[in-house]
Amino acid sequence: MRNSNKKTTVIVLVIVLTFVGIIAYYKMAKTRLVDKDNYIAFREQLVSKSKDFKSNADLQKFIESETTKDKVLFITDEHGNIIITKTASDVTAPATVVVADYNYKTANTDADTLATLHEVSTSKTTGGSVIAIFLNNDNNEHSGAKNINNSYIPANSNVIYVSSGKKLYISNTSFASGMSDISIPYANESRTQNTGIKVKITGIKTDSPSSYISQQPDVFDVFSTIVSKYKNKSVSYQVADIKVGNNGNMYPNSLEFTILLDSYNLEDTKEYFDGQVEKFMKANKKYFPEAKMSYSVITDESKLPDTVISQKTIDYLITYLYIDKNSNYRFGDEDKIPAKYSKGDVYATNTMEELYVDGDTMHLKMNTTGVTDAYRDQIMKDNESAASLAGIEINTYDMFSAYSNKSHKLSSDLSTIYSNANDKALQTIAVPLDKDQKFTTMSILKGIQEKANITHFNLNDDDQDAGIKVANTILNYINSYIESGLLKF
Repeated sequence: MRNSNKKTTVIVLVIVLTFVGIIAYYKMAKTRLVDKDNYIAFREQLVSKSKDFKSNADLQKFIESETTKDKVLFITDEHGNIIITKTASDVTAPATVVVADYNYKTANTDADTLATLHEVSTSKTTGGSVIAIFLNNDNNEHSGAKNINNSYIPANSNVIYVSSGKKLYISNTSFASGMSDISIPYANESRTQNTGIKVKITGIKTDSPSSYISQQPDVFDVFSTIVSKYKNKSVSYQVADIKVGNNGNMYPNSLEFTILLDSYNLEDTKEYFDGQVEKFMKANKKYFPEAKMSYSVITDESKLPDTVISQKTIDYLITYLYIDKNSNYRFGDEDKIPAKYSKGDVYATNTMEELYVDGDTMHLKMNTTGVTDAYRDQIMKDNESAASLAGIEINTYDMFSAYSNKSHKLSSDLSTIYSNANDKALQTIAVPLDKDQKFTTMSILKGIQEKANITHFNLNDDDQDAGIKVANTILNYINSYIESGLLKF
């Protein structure tokens, strides 16, 4: 009798599992809208070709070529934005606008983001109108987003901004951002020293400013530390040929300069610079293993420059770098912490990005972000105070307000559909609703279209299928509206 009961139980269990499997298969077949082969082909082609890109125009041509291969019409506006528009099959559904930035300097790491947008833009949909926009983001200066015609972001449209990073999440917030230009009087003077020490830092991977600035190699701190050593010892010195690897509104990727001394001041040179190299390599071994620092001593005067940067210019620069720093700022016990933030969360960042000479002025450019406009403004005022103490001028520009989407409907819908459309095992896959601790393109887009409903879908760089699942989610979202305006899921 017991054996009979056991057999019956096994049979019922098999039937149930088979039934569940059939439902799961049917469900996945119905919601699997991504052409995975097409997605992977685009991503792999982009990764392969990215190392040969010399400009954003090269990446633009790649995206245009791949879109043409899929027989999809597009336009490219005068600002380099590539726009694909698909008319609505359901006129009652709101427009869905899906956007991503393209920047050739981060094309490799952005491959899944761009493949996601490519798949959305070239797939057939049956819901409301779809507008897919590859925003020109050369040097992370957002020239495309700043100049996009607002007709491409209709009022009341649902805007999904896609990017990638260290984890998968959906965000309804974006930091405020602002730029500062510190102007330093610049002049040259004759070289008086007979020995040079040439310092080089190379191999730093550039990226957009974020709360991870503390992990980034700080070339300005290296320069300031070395020059200050001789300044503080009252040793006669000069500086020549400063070259920072500028990348616009991104982290610098290199540094080169020559500090000149009299030969009798070289007593501890090898020990000191060996120590600086070791310190730099050790600090950056984990996150930037390809970053290298080196130095060479030049005793042949014929190989030294005849002119150097004036001491007055260097004094201005070193004074400012002593007062102001690259940093992220975190909430502490004594801070008035906004709702949904906690002690230890980043509330602002301050990033030195570019150093270059234009005529009789040396420019130091900085990016400052804050969780609210007030926090950004607080740090920018500190920068102004530092400039005032150093006796130099500072101007601000490109001010964008923080963004917060009070309605969580779009993000909630996307999270629900992500689970339903991608879950092979009928288990709940939750996409966490998180907050961006950085400035994103959402802030700019809100300024372009006040009535847009905007959210941010961030891919996990470590998940090879992240973009496929997010593309599938967006396609299912577009197809999910019915005349009542409710979701089918």
